[in-house]
Amino acid sequence: MQTIHYRLVSSFVGDVGVVWRSEGGVPSLIHVLLPSPGRPTAASTKEYYPDAVEAPDEDPGRFCERIQAALEGTRTDVFPDNAALDRCPAFQRRVLRETVRIPRGRVTSYGELATAIHAPGAARAVGTALARNPFPLLIPCHRVVRAGGAIGRFGGGGEMKKALLRLEGVEVDDRGRIAPSFFR
Repeated sequence: MQTIHYRLVSSFVGDVGVVWRSEGGVPSLIHVLLPSPGRPTAASTKEYYPDAVEAPDEDPGRFCERIQAALEGTRTDVFPDNAALDRCPAFQRRVLRETVRIPRGRVTSYGELATAIHAPGAARAVGTALARNPFPLLIPCHRVVRAGGAIGRFGGGGEMKKALLRLEGVEVDDRGRIAPSFFR
């Protein structure tokens, strides 16, 4: 029997929805939902997962703890082994696995990420894969920016992306650009 649980993690960016399934007592992370302006995260979570139940206080996969640490700037970059990456298409899995390798306090461009996964010229496809990242914050898609240093798009919005980068020590200027010294 599979049960889908969720919890809301309060943070400076708003409530973040953390959704996991438990099958036979083994938890598997299935989604991290960022807050959206004008829409409570709890409502979005219930829309995507209508059968999900709010989890009791325990968090068997420590997913919420990892999200909280990431949002406090104290998280070490360790992606949980029990995340359901198998739900993603093969190309997206390649993109997401490489994105995890971007060190904290560094950024890379969509094109550089495409080259790193041996798909030069696939910057747009990389952007699409990251736009559908089911695990933002844990797979740090906010660390991927445009080639010229502009921050680019982000599911939580540009201000959230800037805030997350600054939290990691990346300098973002008034125009939303990142200095070349922060590129990996």
